[in-house]
Amino acid sequence: MADDVRGLARSFGRVGRDLFTAPARWRARQWVLLLAFVATTLLAYLEKRPIQAWVERGGGSVERALAQFVNVYASGLAMTLLGLAVFIAGRWSRKRALVDAAVVLGVAGIWCWILMKIGQFVFAERRPMDGGAMKLVALGGHGVSGHAAVAALLFFPVRDVLARDATPRVRHIVTAALLAWAALVGWSRVWLGMHFVWNVSLGLAIGFFTGFVATRPSRE
Repeated sequence: MADDVRGLARSFGRVGRDLFTAPARWRARQWVLLLAFVATTLLAYLEKRPIQAWVERGGGSVERALAQFVNVYASGLAMTLLGLAVFIAGRWSRKRALVDAAVVLGVAGIWCWILMKIGQFVFAERRPMDGGAMKLVALGGHGVSGHAAVAALLFFPVRDVLARDATPRVRHIVTAALLAWAALVGWSRVWLGMHFVWNVSLGLAIGFFTGFVATRPSRE
């Protein structure tokens, strides 16, 4: 148990260090992608109300049921319980991939939550259903979608750690399923009036980036 705790502490420190030093290793392609992301997110912010109205205008009972399902089962609490269940199942069945995926997801999840909360503090925007007014640097903001961050966070730990020994075909299916899940979660947050598109964009970016950094040793 003591070794597990020390291992978690080392992983937490490494991921935190890598999150803030990663840009120093970026090449031109990564900076171009960052600039493209910033530009599109800024555009989504400037046009947030027309985009919101366009997304919310369609749909009926089926869409509402799907969005409500995602609202419950894509929350941070649900993913925490899932990670704990995966860890226990991995230890019980002696499946190292399950244990490693749960540990990576747990460490990355803490940093993802920290970055998400910082973003919500800086961009203290009200939810679209509450008017969507922006207030910078304040408590109680919703400028970053936590659900979207959690959905994106799953991608690299599941694909590169949990499914690391799977066949290429299975990994392709897993990749498609995880991307579809992230897209579904993002859509549900906008459709329900919980977030604007730009909030979802920030959440997805935080989740993907945190998961990518946390699983870097698995790819090396």
